[in-house]
Amino acid sequence: MIISPVFDKESSKALYIQLYEYIKNEIISGLLKPDSKLPSIREASTTLNLSKTTIENAYSQLVAEGYIENFPKRGYFVCDLTEYNFEINHDVQKNILDQQSEINYLNNGVDKESFDTSAWKRLYNKVISDERTDIYSSGSIQGEKFLRDEIANFVNTMRGGNTSADQVIVGAGVQYLLGILIGIIKEDYNAVAVETPGFNKAEFIFEDYLFNIHHIEVTDNGFPVEKLRNSDAHLIYISPSHQYPLGTIMPVNKRMELLDWAQKNNGLIIEDDYDGMIRYGGMPIPSLQGLDKNDCVIYLGSFSKMLLPSLRISFMVIPKRLLSKYNEIKYRHTQSTSKIDQVVLANFMKEGYMLKHLRKIKRIYSKKNLALSASFKKTFKDRLEIINSDSGLHVVCEAYVKKDDIHLMEQIKNSRILLNIISRNGDKIIFSLNYSGIDTDKIQDFTNLLGKVLFE
Repeated sequence: MIISPVFDKESSKALYIQLYEYIKNEIISGLLKPDSKLPSIREASTTLNLSKTTIENAYSQLVAEGYIENFPKRGYFVCDLTEYNFEINHDVQKNILDQQSEINYLNNGVDKESFDTSAWKRLYNKVISDERTDIYSSGSIQGEKFLRDEIANFVNTMRGGNTSADQVIVGAGVQYLLGILIGIIKEDYNAVAVETPGFNKAEFIFEDYLFNIHHIEVTDNGFPVEKLRNSDAHLIYISPSHQYPLGTIMPVNKRMELLDWAQKNNGLIIEDDYDGMIRYGGMPIPSLQGLDKNDCVIYLGSFSKMLLPSLRISFMVIPKRLLSKYNEIKYRHTQSTSKIDQVVLANFMKEGYMLKHLRKIKRIYSKKNLALSASFKKTFKDRLEIINSDSGLHVVCEAYVKKDDIHLMEQIKNSRILLNIISRNGDKIIFSLNYSGIDTDKIQDFTNLLGKVLFE
């Protein structure tokens, strides 16, 4: 058998890879038939004017992948792969790629002027130059002790919490941390109550672990604790300081009811405090964890909203009663967050940059919040009303829209607007809208685009 590939000697691909790909494609296309004998290494070397090593490397790769077989003293033969379909449906492949393409939303992320990159760079250089950082090891599974100390201090002083570094677990995102939590509690809990509407990405994790999900609707009067009492769930996921996406705040009497439910039912409360620090109409609402006297609140926090989404550092504070079980299972996991980033963040907090940053972003987002409200009022008049905007990085709006949901959501996606429809009653829709990533000088342009999507 004669093989006649054309080699590109200017290509960055090695010659043996070019030969390997040529023979593989000939086999897949059926031009090289099953049981056909390939030229020997010596014969191919002479015919193709290539070294024996190049031929041998190409043949060895084909043998390893199962395209050809080497029989001692007989040679190399094409394997029979006729029962396998190697044809690629390019239309299906393109459709899958189109569906999987990620959207860079205009209004997501954080304000580009909010973060002090010069301070971060200085601290980064300090950390990687410090021998004590030991950048050549992977670090702590639970999270660097330096960072856990700073997080515990932050939760206690800024969120009214009551915790220690031993209770803090660091990871890349809330979903990752929920996976660890489920590993701790799954023997005792198999049902979870969630707010509706609520944070779907947390709910998906519980679904993946086959938990029974109880949806409890948040009403105009807030979260109905009595419905939780009537369910068989002994675990609840909730965001009391700034409910997502409605933006409501759970009053202290409801909080005490929830803690009472947990005490009497051996329950656990997962408190998601995703942006509780960002509030414009007064001081931040203290965490539920700080009110807990019975060791039943799991506290989740993240630096994605406070600092940068790209930093990917979140944390979980577990009750002391779960520590022994966590210590039993923690070695099943690896640390998902960069050790260097953890130590840089710990220095950022220790040296006072975090407090300065929080004051700065409150000024920036308060100004942006007011500008957005004014722009909406001027442009939409009575067609759209902001009904909640006093905290966090999204507003809740009510609008009268004649388009059906499918058409509307398609236009929203095509316009790269991050918008979540909470409810619909006839033409009236209630939706949440992120605004943190909108450039302040482009708020009117964004308003005009939103108006076009909603009303034209």
